[in-house]
Amino acid sequence: MDRAAASPPLVALLALLFAGAACGDDRETPPPPEDPCKLGFLGEEGEDLRIEVIALGADGAARPVDDGDALDILMPPQGGRVVFLGARATNLSACGVQLSGSLRDTVSGRVMSESRTINLDPTGDGWGASVDVDISTFANVGVCPNNWSGRDIYDEDYEIVVQVRDRDGRMAKETRRVRPACGEPGLEIECRCICKHGYILGEACE
Repeated sequence: MDRAAASPPLVALLALLFAGAACGDDRETPPPPEDPCKLGFLGEEGEDLRIEVIALGADGAARPVDDGDALDILMPPQGGRVVFLGARATNLSACGVQLSGSLRDTVSGRVMSESRTINLDPTGDGWGASVDVDISTFANVGVCPNNWSGRDIYDEDYEIVVQVRDRDGRMAKETRRVRPACGEPGLEIECRCICKHGYILGEACE
């Protein structure tokens, strides 16, 4: 083949390659991925994260927890007994909140805890909260059968800790002194049996 005849196509190909490279410099930067959280920001950006401790009661309603309050021990779908610890919070994104709850025996120092990632339900006042009708938005802290505490779980003073961490790693924590109680209607006898000190797994509750 004549080399002179092959040169024009080669020159044309090189010109196209250089033109393509030049055009590549003009491509627009793709937009950042859209935030999947549609619940928005609660409160004021730049302000310290604030929380209030709430807990689910035997009547199915969540209430604020103060020092000295009773704390209902409840039967969850999976069996046993738990305390449902939640939070109201502000000055954070409502989505992807890490919620942790624990019950601590102040005598032995032993702790039962549970944590999960939740979305807070905006309450219209700049705050968001765990949802009464959705126990998955509460820390389900398993406390009975009682094979961990050195005393009865009910009618004794314990300590709860509720902690919230947002998607940026900011954290807030509150501690309360409480007195757990077997107050769930119709289930008090079993509750007091499996939550007593020294309960043996499989022991019959009369």
